[in-house]
Amino acid sequence: MLIFGITGGTGAGKTSALRVLEKLGAYLIDCDALYYEMLRPGTELHTAIGEAFGWDVYDGSGALDRQKLGNLVFSQPAELQKLNAIIYRYLCAELDRRIEAQRRAGTPYVAVDGINMIQARRAGAFRCDCMVGVVAPDALRLRRIMARDGINEEYAQKRIDAQQGNDFYWENCDAVLENVYEDPQTFERAVQRFFEELIRIYGKENQLS
Repeated sequence: MLIFGITGGTGAGKTSALRVLEKLGAYLIDCDALYYEMLRPGTELHTAIGEAFGWDVYDGSGALDRQKLGNLVFSQPAELQKLNAIIYRYLCAELDRRIEAQRRAGTPYVAVDGINMIQARRAGAFRCDCMVGVVAPDALRLRRIMARDGINEEYAQKRIDAQQGNDFYWENCDAVLENVYEDPQTFERAVQRFFEELIRIYGKENQLS
């Protein structure tokens, strides 16, 4: 079974890439959705974050107040590192369980989608056969984000500026999928060719190892 890490900035085209991978037979895991699933009141992750940062990071219903937690950690690198260590410990253990379940089921490919996949891999918390970065020119991302989310150009640009630039993905990924297409169908055809080639290359490497 091949495991792909899929990462990239907002508006680059990750959703389209994942849709093609799913058509090719991949089982998809959305780390952001999994994180919030694991944050339900009473779960181990919910308890660990409350104990580390104070229970007032949750609202009256027990849901995480993202802004309050963000204010605690984003201006303090040590606190952000502590939060990431907690998330990696629980989230990546659950990822391992889900990936292993797919391995036993005979699934040919698993694609794990997340904004911090490279950082998790560096920390030894996530293992994959191929880390794929999806990138696109900022001007194209800007237009997509504005149309997709109904926001103005200034706010869309702030969201892009708050994330890693394309160079980060070129430097830290095993393969980079560059989206320069205005037409989604043309991009999806390019995505299919891209992943079929990666499957061929990494499938051979797995057979030899």
